[in-house]
Amino acid sequence: MKAMRNRCLTKDRFEGEMMQDGAFIVMTAKRLFKNGYIYTVDSKQTVAEAIAVGQDGNILFVGDNAAAEAFCTADTRVTDLEGKFVLPGFSDNHTHAGLFAEKFTGIYLGAAKTVPEYLKIIRAFAADSAQREAEFVSGSNWEQAVFQAYNLNMYGLSPESNLGPSRFLLDEALRGTFLENVPVKLYSSDLHCAWYNSVAIEVAKANGFEAKAEEHESKVPQDFSGTYHGTDFSAYRGQAWGVYKEAAIQRLDAHLPQQPIWRKKELAGAGMQGFLREMHSYGVTLLQDVLLAPLQDNTHLDAVYESIKSGQEKMLWRVSLLGDVNDPERTVREFRTTQRRYSGTEDFKFFSVKLFADGIQKNMYVMQPYADEVENPANIGGFYNNISREKIRMFIQTLHRENIPLHIHAMGDRAVKECLDAIEEAQEKYGRKELGHTITHLLLIRPEDVRRMAILKVTASLNSFWHYKEPLYYEEIFAPILGPERAATAFPAKRFFAAGVLTCLASDGTVSEKPTPLWGIEIAVTRNKPGAKDRKRQHNPAERISRQQAIAMCTLNGARALGLEGVTGSLEAGKRADMVVLAENILTIAANEIHAAAVLETICRGKTVYRSPEWRR
Repeated sequence: MKAMRNRCLTKDRFEGEMMQDGAFIVMTAKRLFKNGYIYTVDSKQTVAEAIAVGQDGNILFVGDNAAAEAFCTADTRVTDLEGKFVLPGFSDNHTHAGLFAEKFTGIYLGAAKTVPEYLKIIRAFAADSAQREAEFVSGSNWEQAVFQAYNLNMYGLSPESNLGPSRFLLDEALRGTFLENVPVKLYSSDLHCAWYNSVAIEVAKANGFEAKAEEHESKVPQDFSGTYHGTDFSAYRGQAWGVYKEAAIQRLDAHLPQQPIWRKKELAGAGMQGFLREMHSYGVTLLQDVLLAPLQDNTHLDAVYESIKSGQEKMLWRVSLLGDVNDPERTVREFRTTQRRYSGTEDFKFFSVKLFADGIQKNMYVMQPYADEVENPANIGGFYNNISREKIRMFIQTLHRENIPLHIHAMGDRAVKECLDAIEEAQEKYGRKELGHTITHLLLIRPEDVRRMAILKVTASLNSFWHYKEPLYYEEIFAPILGPERAATAFPAKRFFAAGVLTCLASDGTVSEKPTPLWGIEIAVTRNKPGAKDRKRQHNPAERISRQQAIAMCTLNGARALGLEGVTGSLEAGKRADMVVLAENILTIAANEIHAAAVLETICRGKTVYRSPEWRR
């Protein structure tokens, strides 16, 4: 600590500062935090006692208590950490802010795990007088597996049918409420399926919507009959069941009435306030918002941009624009235009372009056939929406040529291989560039492709929140699709670190049960259900990583993945004072307690954006 104290007063430390009478002018701190266990996540994993924050919100000094006193004046606000654990603010490399925000303005089902609970939440929302003038309502987070059991018990339908919830069940919940005659759409927890009521489906069809043969539309079985939810199902055989998947969602939505723009902005503003409060309470100070819909459908962006530009909000925000794989040149033009449109602040930028290489479940593109037909060589899924291999490769090469980072959704090992092939070809054709190309999810990957990611400098964006045997998913959906052996070795993590791949953390928003980085850290370390004291839910323990690696994923590595390692991600002089104060030291407490460590304070560029009621000033 003495060496650090002496170094803080050298010419290198204050290079560029004004001099007076041959002496250096020491900058004074606006805030000083002392008596802490400050884990800096710098290259030496330094642990310090104190940190001084300048008037501009950047870090002046990190070191021992005594040396930090040199930065104090009577106006410096001093916080005695009393031994609390401090680390850099958390990053989330892949979230869906707009859809997450609907948790605060729409129908949110993530807190429930049974059909009766879902229906109770839906009906309570629909009966609220606040919905009296609603023209369209959305929501999210029902679980597919919940309806597998319900459909079997209620209708006698096999879980293998994967029909999901019926529109007639949703109609019944809305009957007699303000939303009885209003289109309603509810996303599944994975955001790849949507449940509509009959009003929404019939309005869309009346406006010209027709599901394409290759698209995913659940239908009432042809041999199904009986009266349920006040509806004679025999009259609807072969017609829409109520769930649409993947691109069929956007096509159907295009034929529904749209909310007035003023209402969209009103909901977006309110929703984003809730989203930001929740993110700050988790300690998040940097995120990448990955768009799942065309830019014009993301009205939340303007609300966030204006808040950050004005200085009211201090979050560092990066955006991944949804690309059109059928028209890469138009995607490039839209990306450039959008970058210019939102160029008023360095804290909010469009950083990358999102590409779906494959889908989820049996829509993943895999090397070996799925478990239900292991002898069928064609049973391996395919590219997203059956797009051609050539179009995927052309899209990737065009974006690489234009120096635009790609953010690629790839779940299956064949999808990962094909995307790496395209990136490798792009680098051979247009040069080796470290643009920050990222592949996210990575449920399956071949060992040789892990090594290729390191060579090609492709980032791994991992959803460690999913790296355990999650109830209502692993036994019900995951293992039956992949087969027990392949499922047991899925969701790698450790191998990326071993190969030298830049690896960061991604929550995927409300797709994860609780998208706080502390959950992601614990599960990455234990590969088990948060808080578990046994191994019943542990998955692929050989892929566990260290606490230091898990913390790096959502601090320094997250910043590097977004080109911000010189700005944030570690607690070092000159960087933004983005910090989290925790009640417990997550390097030393029991691993299964990490998820419950209390966030006491979140600081964005020196400003407190969240403080726990338990934490005194």
